[in-house]
Amino acid sequence: MKRLGILFVVSGPSGAGKGTVLGKVRGEVEGLSMSISATTREPRTGETDGVDYWFCSKNQFQEMINNKEFLEYIEKFDNFYGTPKAPVEKLLKEGSDVILEIETLGAVNVRTLFPEAVLIFITPQSYDELKRRLDKRGSETDEAKALRLKIALSELSSVGDYDYIAINNDVRDCINTIKAIILAERNKRYRYSNLVEELTTRTNKK
Repeated sequence: MKRLGILFVVSGPSGAGKGTVLGKVRGEVEGLSMSISATTREPRTGETDGVDYWFCSKNQFQEMINNKEFLEYIEKFDNFYGTPKAPVEKLLKEGSDVILEIETLGAVNVRTLFPEAVLIFITPQSYDELKRRLDKRGSETDEAKALRLKIALSELSSVGDYDYIAINNDVRDCINTIKAIILAERNKRYRYSNLVEELTTRTNKK
């Protein structure tokens, strides 16, 4: 009774802790794959091509756009980020559930292509808490912090487009919330239409 994979789209503002939470979720949930995004930015220390991101030039990225190879893409901080379509479709057909960690605008685009996608929004418990987390980033200039806060406000305004909210006040609680969402979605009746038909047919014959 193999089913198609489920596409989980996860977004949230900078400072919400998405990376930490999703890293733990992936390690604790079987049959779950993380989509690898393509980007034109330079690799950071410790990042590996094909593991953390697909790193490419702006010319290569533009060629992929022209060939309609992305589910979604955005320009952010003078660099491009996008989700290659083919690897995601392959994983879903193989029955693997896939998590996309993307921006809110990209999530809306993915929902257009995959209406059955499950959208999850990770957020701190309040706007004040989000601002506090962004202010703690001592490595950034005031200008950079202001820009991140402006972007975060825009992202927060999109929360109404999502199916679920996972509040990241406590990391472990947030991890458990997302795991519960995945488990519930995997066991929705319509995903097992063949089993439902078999069971109801046998019952009606008695």
